[in-house]
Amino acid sequence: MTIGILAIGCPSQKVTKYETLAYKSASPENRLKIEQGKIDVGMSIEECKASCSECQFLRKFTNTKGDYELWEVTGPGKDLYLQVQNGRIEKVSVNTPHPSRHKLGH
Repeated sequence: MTIGILAIGCPSQKVTKYETLAYKSASPENRLKIEQGKIDVGMSIEECKASCSECQFLRKFTNTKGDYELWEVTGPGKDLYLQVQNGRIEKVSVNTPHPSRHKLGH
């Protein structure tokens, strides 16, 4: 009986973007980007994750020194590559699929 009460008594609470450490420690500019659901230059990966909690973040590459990373982000309305230098996004590129040969009429 105790197990049933413990399982029911403490519902899991999802943390909102405003409660994340990334949001609380972000610059005013990056807080606004998080509030707007944007992913942009100057943000950290943690700030991006707070901005788009529905997105999937996959680190594709890290150099040996660990100061450069390439991330792929997919989610609602987002299909991006993020180039991260020293913990901050330096460039955001849209991942556009290459047209297949069939679509080109070959």
